[in-house]
Amino acid sequence: MLTQGVLLLNQVVLLPIQIRIWGNIATAHWYTMLAIATIVSVSDCGLRTAGHAELIRYGHNPADKQAKIDFQHLWAWIRILIGVATVILIGLDLFYNCLYTKTPYYLWRAALIAGVASETIVYVRVMYLDSLELYRQAEAGYLLLAAARLCLAMVALTFFHSPPEILAWIWCLSGLFAIAQQGRLCRRLGLLRLLEPMPPGLSFRTLSIARYTMADPASSWMRAYVPVLVLSAIAQPVAVTIYVALRALFGTARQMILQLSRYASVQYVWLKQTHQPALAETQFTLCVLFAAFFASLITGIVVADNFRLASFWLVGSDPTLYGQIAITFGLASPLYAYQIMQALMLRHGKVHEIAKRQYLYIISLLIFAAVALLIKSVLLWLILILVAEVTISLLFMLRIPKTTTSAGVRGSVAALASALLGTCLWLFVRYEPFDFLRQSSTVAYASTLALSALWILVIAALYFYIGHDLLSEARTWAVSALGAFFNGRPEEPAK
Repeated sequence: MLTQGVLLLNQVVLLPIQIRIWGNIATAHWYTMLAIATIVSVSDCGLRTAGHAELIRYGHNPADKQAKIDFQHLWAWIRILIGVATVILIGLDLFYNCLYTKTPYYLWRAALIAGVASETIVYVRVMYLDSLELYRQAEAGYLLLAAARLCLAMVALTFFHSPPEILAWIWCLSGLFAIAQQGRLCRRLGLLRLLEPMPPGLSFRTLSIARYTMADPASSWMRAYVPVLVLSAIAQPVAVTIYVALRALFGTARQMILQLSRYASVQYVWLKQTHQPALAETQFTLCVLFAAFFASLITGIVVADNFRLASFWLVGSDPTLYGQIAITFGLASPLYAYQIMQALMLRHGKVHEIAKRQYLYIISLLIFAAVALLIKSVLLWLILILVAEVTISLLFMLRIPKTTTSAGVRGSVAALASALLGTCLWLFVRYEPFDFLRQSSTVAYASTLALSALWILVIAALYFYIGHDLLSEARTWAVSALGAFFNGRPEEPAK
């Protein structure tokens, strides 16, 4: 969680500095290049989510040679896919610049792609080291990488006004250092080494599971970066910087929901197994409602600000465009609570069902992107993004196979109600019926906070109404949890 926070700071903190030093054009070009480079991060086709069972078997029983061989095959393919994707991406970039546009090729672009590839290797090994109960050591290395990049980039920008190529080399060299640092731990284990020989009998059959495992990482990449690539092609550079900034800001809600999804799904399965269905339903539904409420809270703050504080963060941005992109994120964020339902489906082994829904989202977004590129309308593209988000959310919320929970229905109603109220707040702020919505004085900000608080109370009252029948069970659960906390004997779900 701490590492994810540092990664978010890389954009929240660095972006305004980059805009002030580079300008919107160079900053937009940097984030467009970064979006292209991150294709490498999903080049393993999601195979990182497989192989954990074999790795755990071998970790507990080193004599289980078959488990080791099965995992080595998977690890070999992950390295091959990431390596091939890195080379192809650099080659295509070189071809595009030297042969198609006939412009000089700058080596820093290859360094940026190599840096993303290095980070991908580090992250994949963190996931596997976690299965070997070495999470603290692995996470510490990844945290060091994220923190080092942030600190070095801030120093380079603030004190030396460094151009984008310096940041690219920082990305590359810090990634190589992280691989070397992590490699010391892998050498002691005798597993997950970067340059270990390929296992005998390597075949394409290992890749058969990729058709299921690649759906979720591919959809996550597209959600984050396809809008940036389309905006870079159809809009002014300022649109790209605004989108990246708000993606990072609303990313706090998304990261919280992802973390909550792991807890909520594990607790639900555990409570069901211990014959506590009522408590399982209460906790799970409350988690879904809280996720949507937290995202709505950020929406209210961003919309009510009306680009006053944000104007100091995003110098030279377009307030109208900022408002349009902000409401797009604001309406989509509460719907992202579907990740909790997806986590529950994963706990029940519904990998095929998850993949089908994610592929539908991928196809929809690709079609919408093609339409936006043809029509070249930013407003249309934002509407299409929102349509895709609503579709994927309702598919997960309302169609949960073989589960008895009503959390999806309640969560979708809450999220859609939040979206409706968020639209009302956005329209109210946009037409500025009161002077304090335009002013930047202390009194104006205090009045804005009062307006935000009133809107949040309305949202909270609506959520209480949706989950009013869960309150008695929720009080029992809260008393039990507090008692366990103060007695120093917290109960943990069985793994």
